[in-house]
Amino acid sequence: MQRLTHKRENGIKTGYWSPNKKQELVDRLAMYEDREDAKDTNVPGKWIPCSERLPEPDEYILLSFSNYSGLVLGRYEEDDGGGAFYEGDSLTPLTQYDVFVNAWMPLPKPYREVDDEKNQ
Repeated sequence: MQRLTHKRENGIKTGYWSPNKKQELVDRLAMYEDREDAKDTNVPGKWIPCSERLPEPDEYILLSFSNYSGLVLGRYEEDDGGGAFYEGDSLTPLTQYDVFVNAWMPLPKPYREVDDEKNQ
């Protein structure tokens, strides 16, 4: 991301400023605020507690655990016992490894290279 602000240190004032991109700064701030206020929990970068909602079955997601500090790419599958989380394409539920998922996050969209000349 291209930086819009510049550090200001002139003895009296400190902080950040932008000489001629005020509207772009306001627009970007609004985008971040909208993302934080979004009621849509499918916003990448936002953890969703399992107690609040479970993911769609077979959707690849990022998993967080109540008893393990790592993050794992996984999926959720419904079965006769209700449902279970799995690591990647594994056929063994994570509960058999004594790790318990407490939240999940949608994956971001894949990176796509953009032709800068077309977007200016």
